[in-house]
Amino acid sequence: MSNFSFLQERFPVLAKLGDFAEQYCFSDPNSSIMKSGMMNETLVNLIFTFDRLPLPVENTAVNRINTLFREGMITRDISDIMHALRKARNEASHENYDDSEKAKILLEMAYSLSEWFMQTYGDWSYKNKPFVMPVPAAAPSLPPVSKQAEEEEELKAQAEKAAAVSEPVEKKKRQTQSRKAAGQRYISEEETRYLIDEQLRQVGWEADTTSLRYGEGTRPEKGRNLAIAEWPTDSTVEKNGYVDYALFAGMKMVATVEAKAIHKDIPSVIDYQCKDYSKNIKEKHSIYQISTWGQYKVPFTFATNGRPYLEQLDTKSGIWFLDLRENYNVPKALRGWISPSGILELLEKDIAAGNRKLLALPYDDLRDKNGLNLREYQIKAIKKAEEAIISGRQNILIAMATGTGKTRTVLGLIYRFLKTDRFKHILFLVDRTSLGDQAEETFEEVRLEDLKTLDNIYTITGLNDGGVEDTTRVHIATVQSMVKRILYNSEDSKPSVTDYDLVIVDEYDIIGLSREAA
Repeated sequence: MSNFSFLQERFPVLAKLGDFAEQYCFSDPNSSIMKSGMMNETLVNLIFTFDRLPLPVENTAVNRINTLFREGMITRDISDIMHALRKARNEASHENYDDSEKAKILLEMAYSLSEWFMQTYGDWSYKNKPFVMPVPAAAPSLPPVSKQAEEEEELKAQAEKAAAVSEPVEKKKRQTQSRKAAGQRYISEEETRYLIDEQLRQVGWEADTTSLRYGEGTRPEKGRNLAIAEWPTDSTVEKNGYVDYALFAGMKMVATVEAKAIHKDIPSVIDYQCKDYSKNIKEKHSIYQISTWGQYKVPFTFATNGRPYLEQLDTKSGIWFLDLRENYNVPKALRGWISPSGILELLEKDIAAGNRKLLALPYDDLRDKNGLNLREYQIKAIKKAEEAIISGRQNILIAMATGTGKTRTVLGLIYRFLKTDRFKHILFLVDRTSLGDQAEETFEEVRLEDLKTLDNIYTITGLNDGGVEDTTRVHIATVQSMVKRILYNSEDSKPSVTDYDLVIVDEYDIIGLSREAA
């Protein structure tokens, strides 16, 4: 019997697509991935019909999923599965690849998604059942592709018609049930690894646990940022010493990553497992070591279960990170992965040296009457902000009345931070385009050292410029554009948590030190 037979009574189209995906899994993995993706697309479209939601103006598969997330109808992990199935279907249709391992993982993810859908849009009392992986068998006897398509289209039409006349459910109730169903969904280690691969790829790592594996011969290469799966160590803690991933920036081993089941306490994994892997790098792999830090042969380590960070599930969600170079560092939760360039910058970053330079730098350039010409109360505000940062404060509020020169004060701060290398990448965030334009004008007009403006000294990316490069020192952006980049861009690139080490929010006048920069 098919794993998807529980859908037959209420959602026969999903049962049919799931059954086809199962039968094709070993004999034709490409078709299996296509059917899992079609099941996902059908399910997404049914949600719009059930909840009477307007389709996005640009009605693409990406935007439909993003709209459901924005409306609160799906959680982040459900959104991640939907995007994973969508992208895999696109790759299968365009590249025509056969990968039974991926087909198996995606099949189980489609099953988990369909259980969530049943509990949210079908039977709220439905109880989760274990997924049973089908066994390899002779080529199944299935209808011709044209006949399958005809049957599927007929079932889709019936499902849409039934959803359109269903009893409406109040939005808050649906959202609550969606979150409840997502919270009790079984998440396999294979799914976790698959989603981690995708998350790593989005910030610049090459990751694929089904092919980029140590056992398959993958090794570090110059010019590539590889996440190599199942890297062997001499650790005796677990799994014969294999760490789930070793991250390499070119030939440099920069981090280890451990992926755990969703119920695990992640910080404790760092303490007993990740640390041990990082101490026990094999002697034959010493050629990849950058240095040693006490007992540790790798500078950084991560642990995660693939679940997005939630404050109410603090130790069982997020991506936990530990800088092993100093023994006083403690694990902390990140909202995303660090990019390869971010890792290399962390290796080079010397906060203590930056603080010393900041303390030693005079304020003469800020007082210059032919330049910034700041008043003493503005200099005092800058000094207080710098003192707070040097003392380790993460969030700083500067309150100044309208007309007292907030933008020029912030310009003075930015200049001093960049000149001393205390911060390398600063995000200047505004809630209105007019405020961004005002900041750009100030940065382009006010002269600082040697009669140069800030944009003559450092690379600044403005509101109307293209993408942010590694060389960008100041990025001016609206809140809306950043929300879109962070939450609703599910394609190949997303901001890394280390893209900015200082965030300045204008209008609200909050200067926030990035959690990952401390």
